[in-house]
Amino acid sequence: MEPYNVVISKKGNFVTLMKAIQVSSPGADFELVSKEIPEPKENEVLIKVEACGICHGDAITKEGYYPDIKYPRVPGHEVIGKVDSLGSKVN
Repeated sequence: MEPYNVVISKKGNFVTLMKAIQVSSPGADFELVSKEIPEPKENEVLIKVEACGICHGDAITKEGYYPDIKYPRVPGHEVIGKVDSLGSKVN
């Protein structure tokens, strides 16, 4: 599976998309989606994820047991990857 796709947005610009697994609503199944790749904010690092683990907290989030969680959610914070780009204040 190719990690990136380039498409033309509704505004006519080229947009690079990444593949992600998300949960659309509490209790929903995981689904493969394409999302626009975010630009890192000034103090952030963008990581191109190569592998991701799902922990118990992610499972609880998937089932909707945490109050006030907004969906859709992309679970997983235990990642292995490579630095793709840096925010303006990161060196």
